[in-house]
Amino acid sequence: MDPYKNPNPKGYQRQRPFGSAGEGGSSGGSDMPHEIDDNKKKKKLLHRDIERQRRQEMATLYASLRSHLPLPYIKGKRAVADHVNGAVDFIKDTETRIKELSAKRDELRRETCQRSDPDLARTESDPASLIVQPCVNGFEVAVSSNSSGPDALPLSRVLEALQELGLEVINSVTARVNERLIHTIQVEVNTFGCLDLAWLQQKLVEELILSPGNI
Repeated sequence: MDPYKNPNPKGYQRQRPFGSAGEGGSSGGSDMPHEIDDNKKKKKLLHRDIERQRRQEMATLYASLRSHLPLPYIKGKRAVADHVNGAVDFIKDTETRIKELSAKRDELRRETCQRSDPDLARTESDPASLIVQPCVNGFEVAVSSNSSGPDALPLSRVLEALQELGLEVINSVTARVNERLIHTIQVEVNTFGCLDLAWLQQKLVEELILSPGNI
């Protein structure tokens, strides 16, 4: 080949290598940066929408909170933090008032029960009582006491006191009425005329009610 001869005849152009910038082979890769930018924009818009929605919800909640607070707790206060502190103070004051009203309610209930229920009033003024009265074939002892506590008189103590006096018990019944125990005991007596019921009642009262262990 002649070294001085033009290697490219007139009118002939050398083809550029495949994949050079600006030609068809590289056109597909040039779209990648645009796709990345679009994804970033979408994420920013989504985050902005979420933040806007959150702020709107918080504003609605704060407005609802202010509407439920009495005027003295938010008067002259515009900051949201002041409204939240006012809500805390309002809740504490409300809890205190509820406790005070509950105590007054319980006190009124007790007073009402004492006025409407004589048995309950007698429970506080007369811890225990005892009555002896005649019945068929003997006499009956009726004992009323608190159902619990130091003033309670169990049936066993009453029976023991009667046995110590040489009396024969033929029947006994115990009932609970208005937080009180009521014992009804029947005693058989062969020689009824020789027994002084008033003396017996006083004796049992001294033994069961007025003894040092029951005062």
